[in-house]
Amino acid sequence: MSVTTMTIDALCVSPFNVRTNQADANAVDGLAQSLLKRGQLHPLTVHPMKNGRGKKRTWGAIAGGRRLRAFRKLIDAGSLPADHPIDVVITDISDEGELRELSLAENLPRRDLRSYEVYAAVANAHAAGRSLQEIAETNGQTVDVVRGWARLGNLHPTIFAALEAGEISQDQAKALGATEDVALQLHVFEQISRHAIGDWRRGAAEIRKLMKVGDRELEKMLRFVGADAYAAAGGRYELDLFADQADQRGRVADEGLLLQMADAKLEAIRARVRGQVANAGGPAVLKFESVAPRLMLGSYDQGVDHALEILAEAVPGDAADAQLQAWLGYWMGRMEDQAIAALDDADLDEATVAHIIAAIDEQYEPLEAMADQLQDRLHIALPTSSAYATLIVTDDGDAELRFWWADRKAKQKAEAAARKLPDAPDARPVSAGPIASAIAVTKVAPAPLAGSGEAIENGGGWDKRRIADEAIRDEHGLTADGVQIMRTLRREMLRAMLVEQAEGVPAGDTPLALDYLVWSLARDRLTAAGIMQPGRQAHERGMAGLSVRHELVAGAAAFVDATQAHSTWKYAVERIKAHPSMAGPDLIEAFDAYRAEGQDFRAMVAAIVVGCALERSANAPGYQVALHDRLATLAGFTDGDQHELVEPTEELLDLLPRAKRLELVHPHVTHGEYLAIEKLKASELSAPVVRALRRVKTWVHPMLRFSREAPGTLARAYEEQAA
Repeated sequence: MSVTTMTIDALCVSPFNVRTNQADANAVDGLAQSLLKRGQLHPLTVHPMKNGRGKKRTWGAIAGGRRLRAFRKLIDAGSLPADHPIDVVITDISDEGELRELSLAENLPRRDLRSYEVYAAVANAHAAGRSLQEIAETNGQTVDVVRGWARLGNLHPTIFAALEAGEISQDQAKALGATEDVALQLHVFEQISRHAIGDWRRGAAEIRKLMKVGDRELEKMLRFVGADAYAAAGGRYELDLFADQADQRGRVADEGLLLQMADAKLEAIRARVRGQVANAGGPAVLKFESVAPRLMLGSYDQGVDHALEILAEAVPGDAADAQLQAWLGYWMGRMEDQAIAALDDADLDEATVAHIIAAIDEQYEPLEAMADQLQDRLHIALPTSSAYATLIVTDDGDAELRFWWADRKAKQKAEAAARKLPDAPDARPVSAGPIASAIAVTKVAPAPLAGSGEAIENGGGWDKRRIADEAIRDEHGLTADGVQIMRTLRREMLRAMLVEQAEGVPAGDTPLALDYLVWSLARDRLTAAGIMQPGRQAHERGMAGLSVRHELVAGAAAFVDATQAHSTWKYAVERIKAHPSMAGPDLIEAFDAYRAEGQDFRAMVAAIVVGCALERSANAPGYQVALHDRLATLAGFTDGDQHELVEPTEELLDLLPRAKRLELVHPHVTHGEYLAIEKLKASELSAPVVRALRRVKTWVHPMLRFSREAPGTLARAYEEQAA
């Protein structure tokens, strides 16, 4: 393309020029002086305009609009003549999309181009027919970046106008752009607009929460139903293009369809379980309840009553089915390991991996069908016809089935009848909780706190710590560093428990964390100095102190960051930190902002304060803090809940010697699986062990586990005696 000249009357700014901010476009005083002093250094890029018949032909400046405005200003002021020649390059592009893309390529490298101008230009070019790939290549950007710009350029007009006016930030715009549904965008925008600018309720996290982006309940239901099954039924899932990891956060667009599919799948499980109970001679229609029984002491809810849980599992009805089940478990497990090995092999190309997986599927699917048929023949034996079941979906998308006694009287009656049978064999435990015995209440005493956490105490506990660490090394095979990592993980679990409990405090109840905080401070301040009374020392109460910031111990961060417990804790902390009561510079205004919030907010603050002050305990002599176990019990966390907070990982298992890893997995695999695992080298062992332990949804490393035998035994004994 060659340079030619035109006069000002034949030129105008192209309507496809991406620079739309008038303040920027008309700020040309400096540029006009430069043109007058140095002359025109760069030609304008122009294209023919579509004029009406009989009108003079004009040319639009697609690149150089500010220079054209500067020329017009000089000519209007008389500094240059009206016929002053202006250098131009004529482009023959007529497609609107290409013209907008050309203007964007011209202006994007310039620092003064507004971000929303970029978004609008990309959206308009894409709408005019240019592909995202073409726009990305022209402007030297990745397709993912350009896709995000296009999404922001297509925000609801009301929201885009707010972005142009500076009424919302880039982060807020990106949060609203997490969905393509402009009606939903506008609905949420109107909700947050009720709050003042700067209010934390207008923040990006709250916007995503209102749009159910990354909604925990829907995400777990999607895992339960299966993403492929949901998509096959016509369900849509929108990825949040602006998430740190977009494939890990999104929005279920068809919530009703997903919940309908989840209900159907749960009902199919209930029907199968009822059949398995009937196979063992149980009631024809097993009753399912939505919640587990609660332990009530007066009007105080102590959480799930684990003493009423019945341990029952589906087992083969005869020797032939038992042999078939073991055979299927061995071969299906072996094929799963082969598939995982193929997927993890970096030396294999995609075509080879696909061929291997297809060959494995060809053998695996018939076995899967046999296993499914076997499920219908299994037996679940319950000790009473009045037992009932609960079926819930866990956060990792698994269905958790549990069985319960109808009440304590029914349990005690069945146990009494079993004891009266002549020549009865040793009783097989039928409850996860302790079996009540006819002991006098006067003999039951609450567990003393004296000596709690002796190895934790820094003033004089070093020798006790050495003794405790040696005992742990013998029992669990952990080094001293491994002990510290386990303690840190357990603290993160308890933090997450307190946070989740704070989110569901019934109206009128006092949050657990607040009770613990006030009680601990009172116990500390109101106990006379020098008196060796239980709880006088902070570590006995499970507190490390409120005045010191306790950071992660060296080497523990990688283990903690990988847990669901840390995600729960981190989200809660960041949310509270952003609140004006914590971030505001004026302390009086900050305090008033705190007092203006409701119970939910105060409960969460209490949970964060307690979480920051928690000592690092462990379920091992010397590091045990009975109050931590009590908190976990009152928070209502089961073994399954604990498993979800800190799932086993290869890195965690690598802390243990080979023999201890084999010891942990042995009870949870078939004989054939164990023989295969036992042959592996130490470096190969953790992966299959982790897979096996993750299938056991109640497995938690013994040092991390919170005991349900909490110091509420005295009150429970009174209740059982009265019954």
